[in-house]
Amino acid sequence: MALQMAVDIASAGRNVLYLALEQSLSDLKDTIDARIFPYRREVVFPSQDGPQPFEKGLEKAKSIIESQTRSEAEEDRASKHLDIDSSVNGMEGLPDFFVRQVLRKGKSQYPDLIFVDSIQGFGSAPTSSKLYENLYKFNRYAKEHRITVILIGHVTKGGAIAGPKTLEHNVDCVFYLRKAMRLRPLFVPKNRFGPERHEPLSLIMSNPFGCLEKSKHAKAQASSGYGYLPRYIDDFIEVQALVKLPKFGEKPGTKAPYLPRQKLKQLIDIISNLHDIDISDMTFEINCAIPGRRPYSETLDLPLVMSILSSYFQEMIPPGSLFVGEVDLFQKIRPLGDGQLHDLGDKFTEEILPVNMRQVKQIFLSKGNEEALQDILYDKGVEFIEVIGVEYLEELVERIWPDIVE
Repeated sequence: MALQMAVDIASAGRNVLYLALEQSLSDLKDTIDARIFPYRREVVFPSQDGPQPFEKGLEKAKSIIESQTRSEAEEDRASKHLDIDSSVNGMEGLPDFFVRQVLRKGKSQYPDLIFVDSIQGFGSAPTSSKLYENLYKFNRYAKEHRITVILIGHVTKGGAIAGPKTLEHNVDCVFYLRKAMRLRPLFVPKNRFGPERHEPLSLIMSNPFGCLEKSKHAKAQASSGYGYLPRYIDDFIEVQALVKLPKFGEKPGTKAPYLPRQKLKQLIDIISNLHDIDISDMTFEINCAIPGRRPYSETLDLPLVMSILSSYFQEMIPPGSLFVGEVDLFQKIRPLGDGQLHDLGDKFTEEILPVNMRQVKQIFLSKGNEEALQDILYDKGVEFIEVIGVEYLEELVERIWPDIVE
């Protein structure tokens, strides 16, 4: 994130100094050349694909050449105004570096922005007050000369900022970047120049460049799916789920009245084992009203999982979908018994169908059950419902949201 900011600001003609206390000069330059420059070319100067008439093709070729020229000009400007230095050997050397290397160049050559990456470089002890006194002296020097400094530091396993408490008091703003699967929630718990932000600003690692960009998960989106509760004669069960990032200082948690907590934790662990999906650091709000205080039925596993995934992906479940089945630890969807299949088929033979049942167009359940249920429905004169059998949860996710999985 710091390298992206450094390149963006330098490409605008502002002087940026990047002090690398951990990585080598060549590693950082390779990252800029291999990831950040190609990412900026695609995002800032996107190409337009598709067939075009000849005249428009000429215009397109001209615009591509112009955009390439602008991109190359910005990259040249960024290279000219971005200085990466790896000569500082820890926090104790920062004040001397500022006096000898920054002030010596004169006011016209002062950097507008200095990154220090990172203050715990070279294994500096987080409780060593003498080291941090040197850091604070460096900060004072920079502030007196109207130079902005961004300090990159570590966090502890408990999520606290590594270092003495005086560290937070000696800076104007604190930006806190967490990791939650591919998302990178950004918080501003301290800000002397504006409002604090305890709600997460969601960033995401882009592919294939591995750069950070704004995620569509900036605002949580609730979702709902429908399931089947055996021998309940009135209606199907609606499952609502809201998956969101916890606020700053809050721990991930689950709010799900009337549902078994251990079962939900197990389902969340099963979802997290899907390829390239990790929802373990999220907060869940789930509403699944089981009427008459009836006990939980495993046939609700599948609609619970699908509504959680729908909210996480922020993609709707196709209208008219009904999910029935237990999900085991191997992500396999277990089959229903013959009695449950006949009970489910009987629901569609009632003279006055409830509204939710009239909307059902497809039923997803365990592979091996689909032919039996389809025959039961046909025998009862129900021909408007397609029954789809799936063996594993991942197979169902790929079927419902093929673009997301790809």
